[in-house]
Amino acid sequence: MAEEIVYQPVRPDGGALPVRVARQVLDLIESRDLEMGSQLPPLDELSRNLGVSRASVREAIKLLDAWGVVTVKHGVGTFVAGLRTDTLEIPFKVSAERGHRAIFSLHQLREALEPYVAALAARNARPEHIERMEQALLTMEQTLDDPSEHLPADQVFHSTLAEATGNDLFLLVIHPVVGLLEDTKYLAIQFPGATRKGQPYHRLVFEHVKAGRAEEAREAMQTLLDITWREVLAHYDREVESETAKE
Repeated sequence: MAEEIVYQPVRPDGGALPVRVARQVLDLIESRDLEMGSQLPPLDELSRNLGVSRASVREAIKLLDAWGVVTVKHGVGTFVAGLRTDTLEIPFKVSAERGHRAIFSLHQLREALEPYVAALAARNARPEHIERMEQALLTMEQTLDDPSEHLPADQVFHSTLAEATGNDLFLLVIHPVVGLLEDTKYLAIQFPGATRKGQPYHRLVFEHVKAGRAEEAREAMQTLLDITWREVLAHYDREVESETAKE
């Protein structure tokens, strides 16, 4: 008789949903003591038993694949590639940080990476990347006032942009900070109109990537980052004013 799999619910906190799902899949691998080459349960089974969408499981598997934990054989399944705790500890710890210093550090990392990612995606994006980004963009535009729907679509947009570069190392870097990225955006969207200010530049980045305009895509992404950061700074200014008023 096959061993029964005991699934644990996805933790309600600890970063973006794909990161949390990745943790649970990793826990599943460790708890079953799966050896290299062992096949993971199908996507539908993981989705159903973890209580999350197929898209979230797919993004989590993509994350684990980028880290070298699993190997995806299209049309066959997902297999354990081997557990390397030295590789996994750092990104999971980084994604768990929630202090102000971590937010500032994240912005520096985003400024160093994402404009170049947008430019490289404009040169290398395939039709499936364009289609996925456009669908995420449409969802974002339809859910500007609903963070629970808007943010996951935003994460798909940025992850697909990184994937479209053709360099898996960008996924390796961007996915571990997606939880912090989510925190930054939650700060920004606490203010009326914040998502509406940035949304046209998401559309502009997409249009330039679709048309293969690398330099224009880079500039549009830089503008988007600047707008987001101004909203985050506004949050901190209000926070300081509030604390001062209490003294």
